[in-house]
Amino acid sequence: MVNETIEAVIAVDRALELSFGDGKSIRFEDCWLRDHCRCSSCYHSDTFQRAQHILDIPDANIVSFENDNTKIEVTWSDDHKSTYSAEFLSKFDYKTWKESRKLKPILWHGAIENKVPKVPVEEFLTSVDGAKRVFQSLLDYGVALVVGVGVSLEATEVVCKALGGVQHTIFGGMWQFTTRADHADTAYTNLPLAAHNDNTYFTEAAGLQILHCLEHKNGTGGETILVDGFYGAQELKKESPEDFEFLTTFNLEAEYIEDGHHHTYSAPVIRVDNETQELVQIRFNVYDRAAMAFSSSEECRSYYRSLRSLAKYYQNPDNQWRFKLKPGTVMIMDNFRVLHGRTGFSGSRVLGGSYVARSDWLDKARALGLIQ
Repeated sequence: MVNETIEAVIAVDRALELSFGDGKSIRFEDCWLRDHCRCSSCYHSDTFQRAQHILDIPDANIVSFENDNTKIEVTWSDDHKSTYSAEFLSKFDYKTWKESRKLKPILWHGAIENKVPKVPVEEFLTSVDGAKRVFQSLLDYGVALVVGVGVSLEATEVVCKALGGVQHTIFGGMWQFTTRADHADTAYTNLPLAAHNDNTYFTEAAGLQILHCLEHKNGTGGETILVDGFYGAQELKKESPEDFEFLTTFNLEAEYIEDGHHHTYSAPVIRVDNETQELVQIRFNVYDRAAMAFSSSEECRSYYRSLRSLAKYYQNPDNQWRFKLKPGTVMIMDNFRVLHGRTGFSGSRVLGGSYVARSDWLDKARALGLIQ
């Protein structure tokens, strides 16, 4: 916090307890303070990395300290001196620190076309404000739309790179699909697809999925279906807490098999933060579920009951946003949160797109100052 001041410092055991100008009090253990020394021998300020291995940090005692309100200087028993600014130390009030790192999604159900901005591609690619609008929409709603994009896979790739970079998987980097069965996936058909998350069989599912309808002629249908997975999970928690609990603890196995590939991964359908119980990820895909053995008849029946309970929220049309994806509009989804599907279609329909790793798109959002 800018202009933060240290009003008082008290030595307590092997720690310092600091009182700040805003009224908060924070205790710093001596091991933490020595580890966070920012002098040139302890920290590389140009790379923002520590200079010492944790085993090389001396287990030294605090001999003395001086406070001038804007900083404290600590002298250690090995004669080392460390200086800490009030601005730096004030960030480590635990509740504030934890809260600042939380994502704060805005839950939704039904159509939200009036909430998700349609950002012109040039604005997204060439201005900080445009980039912030796209990434803020992803953080808020799990969906973003970029319009005015050239109707080609190459133009779509430019958008994907600006979102964090193309993630290569067994489907390639940039991919294009029709009804031709290039992979063993229902997406490569004209059949309807129920709302689902992609890559539930990967150790880490893709962070973003990008879709661009490059062509749809001589046919009808093919409406996009989007659902806020967090909203459905939150409703399940309120109305069927037993089912919610089961889906947050039971490891459901997902599987993908085609010639030369066999992916499998087991994890809960609903992942929550162990400490805050905030929703972190939804892994819901009725198509990719692997055949499983169960430890008991109760576990087996809980599996089917809880999945059906959750699926009802995702299949409810009142919770879905349906719209026709048209050439020139690139749709971006947070694959850790938003489920997508489509209605069946006829005619020639070509979609292009890609994935972006979660770490890569969140890196962009942090660099824009949208999250910590």
